[in-house]
Amino acid sequence: MEIFLNDLSLAGQFADPFAFRAALQPLLELRSKRVDLQRTLYCSSTFSTRSATPVHSVREAIVETRDRLYIGIVLRWLSKAGPFWDEDRFPNPDDYFQFEGTDVTDQGLGEVSRRVLGGLDAGAFSFVDEAYNRFKRTPLIVLHGLEEAPLGNVEVCNFWELADIANAVDLRPTNWKMMVKKTAERFDLLTFSPTILDYLDGEPFHDGVVNRLFALLEVLQTLAYETQADGSFMAKGLELWQRHTRGDKAWFTDESETNKIEFKSELTFTNADTRERYFCTWHGKVKLNQFRIHFQWPRPSGQRHIKVMYIGPKITRK
Repeated sequence: MEIFLNDLSLAGQFADPFAFRAALQPLLELRSKRVDLQRTLYCSSTFSTRSATPVHSVREAIVETRDRLYIGIVLRWLSKAGPFWDEDRFPNPDDYFQFEGTDVTDQGLGEVSRRVLGGLDAGAFSFVDEAYNRFKRTPLIVLHGLEEAPLGNVEVCNFWELADIANAVDLRPTNWKMMVKKTAERFDLLTFSPTILDYLDGEPFHDGVVNRLFALLEVLQTLAYETQADGSFMAKGLELWQRHTRGDKAWFTDESETNKIEFKSELTFTNADTRERYFCTWHGKVKLNQFRIHFQWPRPSGQRHIKVMYIGPKITRK
């Protein structure tokens, strides 16, 4: 799960910079211990401008402590290291979100909502204290669209206790073998070929590639979940398929007719257990290092699960 700081949960509620530090320090300590959180705990690039106290922005409150080590750690995170979700904003054609009358389209709650609608596993982290309990609840209901023309509600999983975040975010894999193991554990509606690790052998492990692979597999998992007994999609599944298979930036596409002919042998995969052969031309795209996920599509009649036959470097490179 990816976690996004809820900008709206900072509304100047802390009495002074040191009260804000007391709320922020445990999050900093957890982040320093968990390398995976350093990659999956997102903030907006404008988060440091939010109001921490009645008279201080987040940045001002940090500087006001006069603690050089603390200042350096926090500002490095919020100003340079990130990760910042607005540098990898999730696309949505109807991009307007509100929470209880406040426009959160360009805030953490908006980005979580976009990713949830896109079938990804995402949640929010909110700052709370004894006097400010607005976000001490879950889920948070975010309105998609205008109040006068709503498109629906998005249920956002919200965290305010650090222990809950630590449990929700899985430890990130540090090698391909660990990644393949986690995919099998996490995506129960996807069937993975036992030879996938062979295709990854010799390829440099890259955490950014893994993040993208998980995002693509999450969509395939949701598509399988949103499949009816006859193999057709439910409404959400159909919308998700159309969103991610159309346009120049589609996440999933079929190979060109030329590639189907030229790379027919390379795009045909054998099940190591049954010796069945699958011509898998549909694939998910990872631009970083040009990786691909090839899967069986269309599925045989009545089949709900999706067979993933290949994860590795782009096959049709010339």
